[in-house]
Amino acid sequence: MLELIDKVSLAFGHVTRLFFLGMFFIVTAVVAASSYVLLVLAPFEYSYGQDDLAFADLIALALLTLASWRYFHRGRQSQTPLWPLLKRFTFTLTFVTLLLLSALGVFASMALVEPTLATEQLSGGGDDLLLYSIFCIFIVAIYGATPLPALSGTNLASHKPSAVQKTDDNESDRFEAEPPTLSPSTDRKS
Repeated sequence: MLELIDKVSLAFGHVTRLFFLGMFFIVTAVVAASSYVLLVLAPFEYSYGQDDLAFADLIALALLTLASWRYFHRGRQSQTPLWPLLKRFTFTLTFVTLLLLSALGVFASMALVEPTLATEQLSGGGDDLLLYSIFCIFIVAIYGATPLPALSGTNLASHKPSAVQKTDDNESDRFEAEPPTLSPSTDRKS
Protein backbone atom coordinates (compact mmCIF):
# COMPACT_ATOMS: atom_id res chain seq x y z
CA MET A 1 0.00 0.00 0.00
CA LEU A 2 2.84 2.40 0.82
CA GLU A 3 4.49 1.58 -2.50
CA LEU A 4 1.30 2.51 -4.37
CA ILE A 5 1.02 5.80 -2.47
CA ASP A 6 4.67 6.52 -3.26
CA LYS A 7 4.12 5.86 -6.99
CA VAL A 8 0.99 8.04 -7.05
CA SER A 9 2.87 10.79 -5.23
CA LEU A 10 5.75 10.55 -7.70
CA ALA A 11 3.40 10.61 -10.69
CA PHE A 12 1.52 13.60 -9.26
CA GLY A 13 4.83 15.37 -8.63
CA HIS A 14 5.98 14.83 -12.21
CA VAL A 15 2.64 15.97 -13.64
CA THR A 16 2.62 19.15 -11.54
CA ARG A 17 6.26 19.85 -12.43
CA LEU A 18 5.51 19.50 -16.14
CA PHE A 19 2.40 21.66 -15.78
CA PHE A 20 4.19 24.48 -13.99
CA LEU A 21 7.23 24.27 -16.26
CA GLY A 22 4.93 24.48 -19.27
CA MET A 23 3.09 27.43 -17.72
CA PHE A 24 6.43 29.10 -17.00
CA PHE A 25 7.53 28.77 -20.63
CA ILE A 26 4.16 29.94 -21.94
CA VAL A 27 4.02 32.98 -19.65
CA THR A 28 7.64 33.83 -20.41
CA ALA A 29 6.99 33.58 -24.15
CA VAL A 30 3.85 35.72 -23.90
CA VAL A 31 5.61 38.41 -21.84
CA ALA A 32 8.61 38.44 -24.19
CA ALA A 33 6.52 38.54 -27.37
CA SER A 34 4.18 41.22 -26.06
CA SER A 35 7.03 43.39 -24.79
CA TYR A 36 8.85 43.10 -28.13
CA VAL A 37 5.70 43.91 -30.12
CA LEU A 38 4.81 46.82 -27.84
CA LEU A 39 8.37 48.11 -28.09
CA VAL A 40 8.20 48.05 -31.88
CA LEU A 41 4.77 49.72 -31.89
CA ALA A 42 5.67 52.37 -29.28
CA PRO A 43 7.08 54.97 -31.71
CA PHE A 44 3.78 55.00 -33.63
CA GLU A 45 1.91 57.36 -31.31
CA TYR A 46 -1.06 58.38 -33.44
CA SER A 47 -1.14 56.17 -36.51
CA TYR A 48 0.86 53.38 -38.06
CA GLY A 49 2.10 55.50 -40.92
CA GLN A 50 5.50 56.69 -41.92
CA ASP A 51 4.54 60.29 -41.13
CA ASP A 52 4.30 59.50 -37.42
CA LEU A 53 7.94 58.41 -37.11
CA ALA A 54 10.76 60.74 -36.18
CA PHE A 55 14.30 60.11 -37.38
CA ALA A 56 15.32 59.01 -33.87
CA ASP A 57 12.46 56.48 -33.88
CA LEU A 58 13.75 55.01 -37.12
CA ILE A 59 17.25 54.76 -35.67
CA ALA A 60 15.93 53.06 -32.52
CA LEU A 61 13.88 50.57 -34.56
CA ALA A 62 16.85 49.88 -36.84
CA LEU A 63 19.16 49.28 -33.86
CA LEU A 64 16.61 46.96 -32.25
CA THR A 65 16.28 45.01 -35.50
CA LEU A 66 20.06 44.89 -35.90
CA ALA A 67 20.59 43.65 -32.32
CA SER A 68 17.93 40.96 -32.79
CA TRP A 69 19.42 39.88 -36.12
CA ARG A 70 22.91 39.79 -34.57
CA TYR A 71 21.63 37.64 -31.72
CA PHE A 72 20.21 34.95 -33.99
CA HIS A 73 23.05 35.20 -36.52
CA ARG A 74 25.70 34.69 -33.82
CA GLY A 75 23.61 31.91 -32.35
CA ARG A 76 23.65 30.08 -35.67
CA GLN A 77 27.39 30.72 -36.01
CA SER A 78 28.08 29.22 -32.60
CA GLN A 79 25.89 26.24 -33.57
CA THR A 80 23.51 26.75 -30.67
CA PRO A 81 20.27 24.82 -31.26
CA LEU A 82 17.14 26.86 -31.90
CA TRP A 83 15.31 25.97 -28.67
CA PRO A 84 18.08 27.16 -26.27
CA LEU A 85 18.52 30.22 -28.47
CA LEU A 86 14.81 31.09 -28.25
CA LYS A 87 14.74 30.38 -24.50
CA ARG A 88 17.67 32.69 -23.91
CA PHE A 89 16.09 35.43 -26.04
CA THR A 90 12.71 35.20 -24.31
CA PHE A 91 14.29 35.03 -20.84
CA THR A 92 16.30 38.15 -21.62
CA LEU A 93 13.26 40.08 -22.86
CA THR A 94 11.15 38.90 -19.92
CA PHE A 95 13.86 39.81 -17.40
CA VAL A 96 14.24 43.32 -18.81
CA THR A 97 10.47 43.76 -18.90
CA LEU A 98 10.16 42.71 -15.26
CA LEU A 99 12.98 45.08 -14.26
CA LEU A 100 11.26 47.97 -16.03
CA LEU A 101 7.90 47.07 -14.48
CA SER A 102 9.59 47.02 -11.07
CA ALA A 103 10.97 50.51 -11.69
CA LEU A 104 7.49 51.61 -12.76
CA GLY A 105 6.11 50.19 -9.52
CA VAL A 106 8.65 52.16 -7.49
CA PHE A 107 7.69 55.38 -9.29
CA ALA A 108 3.98 54.61 -8.90
CA SER A 109 4.40 54.03 -5.17
CA MET A 110 6.35 57.27 -4.88
CA ALA A 111 3.55 59.07 -6.71
CA LEU A 112 1.01 57.47 -4.38
CA VAL A 113 2.86 58.69 -1.31
CA GLU A 114 3.64 62.12 -2.75
CA PRO A 115 1.02 63.05 -5.42
CA THR A 116 2.61 66.41 -6.19
CA LEU A 117 5.79 64.62 -7.24
CA ALA A 118 3.95 62.87 -10.06
CA THR A 119 2.35 66.02 -11.38
CA GLU A 120 5.37 68.31 -11.06
CA GLN A 121 8.48 66.18 -11.51
CA LEU A 122 7.61 62.93 -13.28
CA SER A 123 5.22 64.14 -15.97
CA GLY A 124 5.62 66.23 -19.06
CA GLY A 125 8.36 66.56 -21.62
CA GLY A 126 10.25 63.35 -20.97
CA ASP A 127 8.16 60.89 -22.96
CA ASP A 128 10.56 60.61 -25.88
CA LEU A 129 13.58 60.41 -23.60
CA LEU A 130 11.89 57.64 -21.63
CA LEU A 131 11.02 55.75 -24.82
CA TYR A 132 14.57 55.99 -26.17
CA SER A 133 16.05 54.92 -22.85
CA ILE A 134 13.76 51.86 -22.82
CA PHE A 135 14.87 51.10 -26.37
CA CYS A 136 18.50 51.38 -25.26
CA ILE A 137 17.95 49.06 -22.30
CA PHE A 138 16.39 46.40 -24.53
CA ILE A 139 19.06 46.78 -27.23
CA VAL A 140 21.91 46.49 -24.71
CA ALA A 141 20.25 43.47 -23.07
CA ILE A 142 19.80 41.67 -26.40
CA TYR A 143 23.34 42.60 -27.42
CA GLY A 144 24.73 41.33 -24.12
CA ALA A 145 22.78 38.07 -24.24
CA THR A 146 24.09 37.18 -27.70
CA PRO A 147 25.84 33.80 -27.70
CA LEU A 148 29.49 34.28 -28.57
CA PRO A 149 32.43 31.93 -28.92
CA ALA A 150 35.22 32.18 -26.37
CA LEU A 151 37.80 34.88 -27.08
CA SER A 152 40.70 32.44 -26.88
CA GLY A 153 39.14 30.12 -29.43
CA THR A 154 38.03 32.56 -32.10
CA ASN A 155 39.59 33.57 -35.34
CA LEU A 156 38.73 37.25 -35.60
CA ALA A 157 39.11 37.28 -39.38
CA SER A 158 36.40 34.71 -40.06
CA HIS A 159 34.20 35.26 -36.96
CA LYS A 160 33.74 31.51 -36.56
CA PRO A 161 34.75 29.38 -33.58
CA SER A 162 37.82 27.30 -34.31
CA ALA A 163 39.59 24.50 -32.50
CA VAL A 164 42.73 25.45 -30.63
CA GLN A 165 45.46 22.83 -30.51
CA LYS A 166 48.89 23.06 -28.92
CA THR A 167 50.73 20.08 -30.43
CA ASP A 168 49.81 16.81 -32.08
CA ASP A 169 51.96 14.72 -29.75
CA ASN A 170 50.40 16.15 -26.58
CA GLU A 171 46.69 15.23 -26.84
CA SER A 172 45.95 16.09 -23.21
CA ASP A 173 46.51 19.82 -23.89
CA ARG A 174 43.99 19.89 -26.74
CA PHE A 175 40.68 21.71 -26.31
CA GLU A 176 38.02 23.03 -28.64
CA ALA A 177 35.83 26.09 -28.41
CA GLU A 178 32.34 25.00 -27.43
CA PRO A 179 29.12 26.84 -28.22
CA PRO A 180 27.49 28.38 -25.15
CA THR A 181 24.52 26.55 -23.68
CA LEU A 182 22.07 27.27 -20.93
CA SER A 183 23.15 24.18 -19.02
CA PRO A 184 26.93 23.83 -19.25
CA SER A 185 28.30 20.32 -19.08
CA THR A 186 31.20 19.26 -16.92
CA ASP A 187 32.60 16.64 -19.27
CA ARG A 188 35.04 19.02 -20.97
CA LYS A 189 38.42 17.61 -21.94
CA SER A 190 41.37 19.20 -20.24
